[in-house]
Amino acid sequence: MRGVKRLGGAIFIIRARRVPYLLNRACRAGISVGDVLIGDGEVSVTVPRKCRRAFAELLTAENAEFRDETPSFHIRPVLLASLAVAALLIAFFASFVYGVEITGTRYVDAAEIRAVLSNHAVDGFIAKRRVDIDAIKRDVAALEGISFVSVGRKGCTLYVDVKEELPADLVDAENHDPVVATRSGVVTKVVSESGTACVKAGDAVAAGDLLIAPSYRFTEGEAPAPAKGEVWASTVYTKEIVLPQVSVQSERTGKVFAVRVLHLFGREYQGGAAIPYAQYDVEERVIFSCGFLSVTERRYYERADIVVWHDLDLEAPTLINKAREELLSEVPFYAYATGGVVAEEKKLDNVLYVVVYYTVVQRIDSLFLPNDRQTKEATIG
Repeated sequence: MRGVKRLGGAIFIIRARRVPYLLNRACRAGISVGDVLIGDGEVSVTVPRKCRRAFAELLTAENAEFRDETPSFHIRPVLLASLAVAALLIAFFASFVYGVEITGTRYVDAAEIRAVLSNHAVDGFIAKRRVDIDAIKRDVAALEGISFVSVGRKGCTLYVDVKEELPADLVDAENHDPVVATRSGVVTKVVSESGTACVKAGDAVAAGDLLIAPSYRFTEGEAPAPAKGEVWASTVYTKEIVLPQVSVQSERTGKVFAVRVLHLFGREYQGGAAIPYAQYDVEERVIFSCGFLSVTERRYYERADIVVWHDLDLEAPTLINKAREELLSEVPFYAYATGGVVAEEKKLDNVLYVVVYYTVVQRIDSLFLPNDRQTKEATIG
């Protein structure tokens, strides 16, 4: 027969002289006819599977000689076998635990917790039914320095979260360390609660200078005392910009090199040739993922150095605005400004020099820890 059979339809072999008539009857009956293959004395006709019964009844009514050779299925054996193997592998590996995540450790060595897990055989592949969560929780909680432990399993990963006891050597003690400056500036206010203030309003100090000494000073001498207090100062945040009229910049050339990477049980297998570019950007996207197995595509975009001529007058405002935003992001939340952001420009030998500065008043004593304070307030709240 001439032609190609279309997979997925019902196939009829007709031996009759009135084939065109029969096909027209089928079309008028609402049966769409697909491939028609002409052979020696026979014609193969393909119709949709849903029209299989109606077409057979039409041929019978017209007393046409035919036979139905519709295959029962068209799934390729290799594809079917691959899907079956993949399903078995997924089901097999899903019944194991092969990952551990430990959180909450700060003073307790995580290696001690891993040793407990190793004693319970949770140091590689282990069947989920063999993981005794209650026993693991009991043994981890028995470690020194741990007050509470939570153990749970999600997917193929075992999660261990611990709450630690506060070590005895972290109990607050009197501070006999000196109070020093954390930034340079001009002192505006000094509040000495304990110890001896070594600076006064109007003094210029640099980072590291002594502000409050941990002692009381008398005519006869001095005695040790905790150093406590606050020191405020006017300090300046600055950012410098240097823009030459000619610079070399790295830009993408448009060339791309792609490679597929196989991730299997935490290991990478990258095929293909070596990366042909000396400079490049990398982007990665996931193509396939099923837990322990995933395939990603890495695309390497070539970059090259090019010479760029700058219009100093045109680019200066944009650079100053960018520097202003970066400068303001560096200023701590507890500082208050004494003026606006000021920018000074200067051109010298085809180079633009810009200095952006911002003057604020803030605490500069080493006792002030704003980040810790924020964390504690957020935790209490």
